[in-house]
Amino acid sequence: MFQLIYVSDFAKSLDENDLQDILISARAINSEQGISGKLITVSRHFFQVIEGDEVKVNQLYAKIKQDPRHKNVRLVMTKSTGIREFGDWTMGFSSLLESQQEQDAAFILSDFAKRENFSPEHHSGIGLLLKQV
Repeated sequence: MFQLIYVSDFAKSLDENDLQDILISARAINSEQGISGKLITVSRHFFQVIEGDEVKVNQLYAKIKQDPRHKNVRLVMTKSTGIREFGDWTMGFSSLLESQQEQDAAFILSDFAKRENFSPEHHSGIGLLLKQV
């Protein structure tokens, strides 16, 4: 099992319909490819965890980097893992806005989204935070 986390910026403003279109498409493709993960939107940024077969995950990431809805795509981390950490979702989704905990997470993720490079300490922090929201 292979896991990849990236962050990108919205290339343009996206509304709820745009996000629904992204999710519908991602869930269909991911189901066919045996890919699971989670997509989080925070302050005009995407954070996404993708997991599955390494070749398929890397192929999907290459497509995302070419997707016109994304700009400034940055790889946060990759790792091999024994189990799926997001196995319940072909593509889970969260738009952080509601509870105080989500607002705190959004603040932290917004800070991470401004970075161009990520240290090993960032890897574990971002991974843990994405699991919690």
